[in-house]
Amino acid sequence: MKELKQAFRNKPEKTTLATGRGYGGKNVASEEEDDRNRVLSDETPLPKLGFLGQGNNGYVTLVRNGDGLLMAKKTSFLKYSEDLEKEVRIMDRFFSINFNTVRATSPAVSYETMPFNVKVCCIHMEVAPHGSLKDMLTKAENILIFPSYAHEDLCELKLGDFGSAKEPNGPDPVNGSLFEDNPEYLAPEAVGPRGVISSAVDIWSFGTMVMEMMGVTIRGRSDYVPRTLSQMTWYFVRRCRERNPEARATAEELMSHSFVNQSLEVPPLELLPVPSCLSNGVVQGRLF
Repeated sequence: MKELKQAFRNKPEKTTLATGRGYGGKNVASEEEDDRNRVLSDETPLPKLGFLGQGNNGYVTLVRNGDGLLMAKKTSFLKYSEDLEKEVRIMDRFFSINFNTVRATSPAVSYETMPFNVKVCCIHMEVAPHGSLKDMLTKAENILIFPSYAHEDLCELKLGDFGSAKEPNGPDPVNGSLFEDNPEYLAPEAVGPRGVISSAVDIWSFGTMVMEMMGVTIRGRSDYVPRTLSQMTWYFVRRCRERNPEARATAEELMSHSFVNQSLEVPPLELLPVPSCLSNGVVQGRLF
């Protein structure tokens, strides 16, 4: 990661686009697909306009193409190229069914040779102009904040970063590869070489996030839910963090819970965070 950070400060030497990767080589004859294919140039690197964030396996920068389109560029070492290809597949799969996930702005993984002969791979995604929940809380950096076009909603939340996701019928992740820095997000049954990964794991993670949004500090994988939460919130989180995955609530059950359906006053738009590279008004461009 040290070499990657040092290379980030310099201009890339060459960029190539691996067409067809990440989509299984499928040809999608649509206007939107054509736009996404034109997002990147094979020869000219896109200028870096700012730094958006950093994860376990790389960093995210703000870039702009020749048409003025602002994008989030995720860069990782070459050995993580399969993870990036998987991310593009997952983003495309969920976007096609109108699910709230971040949209890929290019259908392929691109490859660059950075200074000091550092080989990296990149994917390009739409930019969240209001950052992530981490900018408002202490964690939850993979839930990004976008403007909402519905009059009654303050914003729209989208899921991002699928590098550690498990695809149906895909290879099992190696021991310890999920939530390495945040063990409290990983359900007990998913830990270890014989861990079981199912949709119930996501429900546990969601309950953890809700507790953190309520100001609760969580350490380790304890299923303890403090009574300092309101009664309604306590029961909701308790259903998310049942130690037995078979007794844990399903997404359908949670959607009908009073905690989700309660009516709250919409806060003013000014309370939403804005990444520093977009907040000074210097960077101009259009969003995807």
